[in-house]
Amino acid sequence: MAESKQEFLTFEIGTEEYAVEILRVQEIRGWEKPSPLPSVPSFIKGVVNLRGTVVPIIDLREKFNLKVGYDDTTVVIVVHVITSAGERIVGLVVDAVSDVHTFDMSKLQPPPDISSSLNNQFVLGLGTIEDQMGLGHSGQQNRSDSEGTKSHGKMVILIDLDKLVSEGLIEAIVSSDPDKQNLPLGNG
Repeated sequence: MAESKQEFLTFEIGTEEYAVEILRVQEIRGWEKPSPLPSVPSFIKGVVNLRGTVVPIIDLREKFNLKVGYDDTTVVIVVHVITSAGERIVGLVVDAVSDVHTFDMSKLQPPPDISSSLNNQFVLGLGTIEDQMGLGHSGQQNRSDSEGTKSHGKMVILIDLDKLVSEGLIEAIVSSDPDKQNLPLGNG
């Protein structure tokens, strides 16, 4: 079942590890302050000009209600998303980029159903990255099974990019229609 395996770019926000489909990633850039926009939510930091294309910059940390700070490791992952208006390019601000990993999509765990949190709708599922040091003292791979041994993997939250931007925000940012600009203020 090789077709159920997909590669994802993993990145860090705070102490959590997230991932997006690698085929959607156009490039990874260092943080540069974008040009602010009026009448957009505070997690939309503004826009940058990327080789002639206006790219909205979304701070995922702020969107997920997490701690926000900008330093030398802050990066922007430039990705392609599909919206109702077609394909768009968006920049996602994260704390740091980690690595590329392959996940078996048929083995993803659903997000926990502990609240009707808006953020859960952006989650494709939860995957695990096995430790590089996954070998025990006996040389056998650590795993979680009926023998009671523990896996030494790290949980990763796989993000559905299209659902992340499906709120109409991207269309409103790139639209010249003033009626679509009725969003709350706050990115200044």
